[in-house]
Amino acid sequence: MFQSVKVENENMEKVIDIVKSKINTYEVLANPASIKFLFFDSDNPDINIQFDELRKILVPMGYIPMLVLDVEHYVEVGIRPKASYRSNKVNLIMLILTLASTIYVGSIYASSFVYPGPLAEEYKLLYGFVFFSLPLMFILGIHETAHYIVARRYSVNASLPFFIPFPYMIGTFGAFVSLRDPVPTRKAMAEIGAAGPVAGFLAAIPLMFVAQYLEGIYKPIGNYIPFVLNYPEIYHLFGIVEPTNVPIFPMVFAVWVGMFATAMNLIPAGQLDGGHIARGILGPKSYIIGYIFIGFMLYLTIAYHYIGWFFLALFVIFMGMVHPPALNDYEKISKFDIGIAVFSLVMFVLTFTPLPIKP
Repeated sequence: MFQSVKVENENMEKVIDIVKSKINTYEVLANPASIKFLFFDSDNPDINIQFDELRKILVPMGYIPMLVLDVEHYVEVGIRPKASYRSNKVNLIMLILTLASTIYVGSIYASSFVYPGPLAEEYKLLYGFVFFSLPLMFILGIHETAHYIVARRYSVNASLPFFIPFPYMIGTFGAFVSLRDPVPTRKAMAEIGAAGPVAGFLAAIPLMFVAQYLEGIYKPIGNYIPFVLNYPEIYHLFGIVEPTNVPIFPMVFAVWVGMFATAMNLIPAGQLDGGHIARGILGPKSYIIGYIFIGFMLYLTIAYHYIGWFFLALFVIFMGMVHPPALNDYEKISKFDIGIAVFSLVMFVLTFTPLPIKP
């Protein structure tokens, strides 16, 4: 039985008609902030499919539907807050600035591999681009593009990648894709979160061998050793042993940064990719693992005197430890998604090192 509801807003009347066309309801309750559509499971055997069809219609119209399966089962539809987004020119500018900063930083590491001469500075910049900026930006770009593609696969609007320039140490603070629509399901949350690390990791593996090969060709002629890298288990797994008492070849460092970024993103806390995966697979109580890993990072800060983990912990806490739910937080997780989560855990173990850099 449908209860008639008097709504003065014509748009909301249209919303009511759309919801009723997708979901068999027995009562409609309206208030100034939202409208609830109560339903029986027996009347909606394919509620997950029905709700997703509804979501694809309402979200572009400026409404947010939320599925609730509690004491009462209902879909609640609210008006989506208006948001303004920057044009793609900002993405392009940040990309150019990050290319410049990574080329500059790469040229510093290339200084030990370029002979002195009238074109030495030009060669340093060339080496910085080819052997550092290009492979690093490729790994980061593949990572963010994978997030974008999987988000679009689930009809979730997402921005183009934003690269963050930082003309020191590694030349960038990484990149990110901004999701401009709410995530529809836990399955989508896990897969969107895992897509970036998986793609970046798979892109970095062949570059790891290319870097080792080129390292054997381009011998250092200088002695610039700003720091010593600790290499994660993935290098030992493939039998790659990098020397620590010679200047690091720029491409070796670029790939190392890509692997390190994979490990950081896979930490299962807050708004990191690992946090998305954990929330998608484990549900609302995933924040417990997040707090455990925050404690783990603080322990590493003290045990290894590496301040980077402390700043990462602060960043995660600042961004929020409790992950927002999916619009449909009840759809079952498939074996495929569990497999993705296990593979993500394996990637984390293979790319993580407790003390990444030593002076």
